[in-house]
Amino acid sequence: MTTIGQNQAPAFDEITAVLDVSGDLGAAECHGILCALLSCHPGLTAEEWARQVWSGALVGADDQASRGELPVADRAALVALFKYSEQQLADPELGFEPLLPDDGSAMAERVRAIADWCEGYLYGLSLGGIKEFGGFSEPVQEFCRDLIEICRLADDEDEGEDNESALVDVVEYVRMGVLMLRDEMMTLAGAEAGHEKTLH
Repeated sequence: MTTIGQNQAPAFDEITAVLDVSGDLGAAECHGILCALLSCHPGLTAEEWARQVWSGALVGADDQASRGELPVADRAALVALFKYSEQQLADPELGFEPLLPDDGSAMAERVRAIADWCEGYLYGLSLGGIKEFGGFSEPVQEFCRDLIEICRLADDEDEGEDNESALVDVVEYVRMGVLMLRDEMMTLAGAEAGHEKTLH
């Protein structure tokens, strides 16, 4: 298996191949979870992430105890995905992109993937302790409500220029919304830390 580098965009098909071994997650859903956790828990490490994915701990798999060691090549791919995603989320030029099938894939596959990505992202937020959004700004609350709707997108969309344009718009909306939510979480965390420092 060819591994991806830290500064190289991960290949959707390669991450799919790594995850297919366990069957717990698809590539898009896995990346959605990762991006949420990176936003909620900046202290999360690449090694910890890779172990959680491989063991099934991330999804509460029943067979966690029986799984073997994480193969070296698969570990490298998951660690590289982690580091690349971490860099993208922090990119001052807003270069973050959800991990999705390439534009040459069938429309149905791409629609299903963005729905899965959003489902994973919401699940990742809940794992990170964010299960309600009332404490966030109205734009963030609206974004999170929209994510729920995107999760319900049908995967039988026909090919066509209108649908292609609509899908591009959805992906861009998700991309920018994720960055908006991350920025707001960082601001709230900073304000909370400053408040605690003042109290002490």
